[in-house]
Amino acid sequence: MERVDVLVVGGGIAGLAVASALQEKGDVLLLEEKASLGGLAVELSCKATDRCLRCGVCRAAEVVRKGWFGVENITGESPRAVVREKGGFRITTDRRELAARLVVLATGAMPFPVEEFPQYLWGRKERIFTGFELERRLKSGNLEEFAAFRSLAFVQCVGSRNARKRLGYCSQVCCRYALRLVANLRFRFPEVRIDFYSMDLQVLGDGQEALRDAAHSVFRYRSLPFALQEDGDGVTVFVEVDGKATKRRYDAVVLSVGLVASPGTQRMAELFRLPQREGGFIVPHPQDGVFACGTATGPKDITSTICEAERLSEELGALLGR
Repeated sequence: MERVDVLVVGGGIAGLAVASALQEKGDVLLLEEKASLGGLAVELSCKATDRCLRCGVCRAAEVVRKGWFGVENITGESPRAVVREKGGFRITTDRRELAARLVVLATGAMPFPVEEFPQYLWGRKERIFTGFELERRLKSGNLEEFAAFRSLAFVQCVGSRNARKRLGYCSQVCCRYALRLVANLRFRFPEVRIDFYSMDLQVLGDGQEALRDAAHSVFRYRSLPFALQEDGDGVTVFVEVDGKATKRRYDAVVLSVGLVASPGTQRMAELFRLPQREGGFIVPHPQDGVFACGTATGPKDITSTICEAERLSEELGALLGR
């Protein structure tokens, strides 16, 4: 049975940042259930225009690069059974048994499943995208469709701030990633008109000046659409404005999707018997040697995730006495 000081579960940027920072403070092993490291962050694109928009993707890439070469890791495995023992844990994975003094859960978040909002037609129509789909297109350079669009609507809070879904929290990242995408699209395609449907705007954090510039470049509706309708050459957005139902026509719609706990986060919370809150996230309090960080504890951006992971590594180093 292999013995380690710290077992990190989850190979996204939070897990990699913690594991990297602890390399000289103890024996650390990272488990990632998927075949590769990096998590959701590696799917995101740099959104710089003629200036950096402080999206954090470059920092995430550096964390992943450092983790690939500096962190002992096992991919394709995840804890399946846990026994608390004096001085730590005995953990059974898919293929092995491990003993660990401390455990860090950094199993991350995932985009809200948009199909739970059938009125937004996602997955059934060609001109309705999620923000994460647009991120991947931007990363791959596949923006041919968008070059032809002359009008776009961004719809915010899809899967967040929704009491009916028991998701009353703000996902914190949606307004910022949407405004960065807006800035990038308008930089590439200056003639495109972009409208923004939201309850309000959350632009705290890095790059506020650029985000506010992007916000000033769009027409904002302080209301969320109640339905979409697509035909062969566009999408009609139905929305209530000033107490009256109205409709607006666009070439395409982008849904800014919020974050919920990943299946791995929910499974680890149950396995380690940890409390959860709205969205399935782990309540971020140490539980007898079990710690959680990154988006496993709630939505946050890349910079905040890395900073939180680095703070936790200092705390764990002190517990290890190194």
